[in-house]
Amino acid sequence: MVVRDCMTATVETVKPDDDVATVREALRRRRIRQLPVVAAGRVIGIVTDRDVRAVTDTGVTVDAVMTPTPATVAPDTPVEVAAATLRQRKIGALPVVADHALVGIVSESDLLGALIDLCARLEQTTILAVECDEDASAVSRIRELFGRHGATVAWISSVRTRGKQAINVRVRMPPERGVTEILADAGFRVVSCIASPRG
Repeated sequence: MVVRDCMTATVETVKPDDDVATVREALRRRRIRQLPVVAAGRVIGIVTDRDVRAVTDTGVTVDAVMTPTPATVAPDTPVEVAAATLRQRKIGALPVVADHALVGIVSESDLLGALIDLCARLEQTTILAVECDEDASAVSRIRELFGRHGATVAWISSVRTRGKQAINVRVRMPPERGVTEILADAGFRVVSCIASPRG
């Protein structure tokens, strides 16, 4: 999934010489927390509810409180890259720019919606936390074990600490097969087993 799939395409903007009262009203009316600042058709900044909250002087303009040259993304940016940018920069939204023109905005809320949508598309899976003695072949053994029983491993991770190994695995498996029993019979200890609902 890319930003284009979840961004808000109809974007209200403000100009650098707009007053703070105009911004406050736009934020309140749209129930949003940030607005791109556009001049001569280009994004030159972003202004947030936090930027204008404490301003009492009605003569203050957007260019005095905005964040200049904000981070932006393109419509074909993967959603995980956009989410990582928001987290790293500790910001709430990214203007979406194509050919130097603003074409949308993607927020934390949009990306959370994308995550929910992606999870809903998954087939029913089971997530297992497994423990065993430290063993370099454990991950490949689990993959092979599930493969023999008609299952598909969606992802698997392993962490080794103090002679023990913690393995997390998401597996798609025919419902009549018992995933915990298969692992237990092979000498693995299943710490938890959570079945995800079908989307």
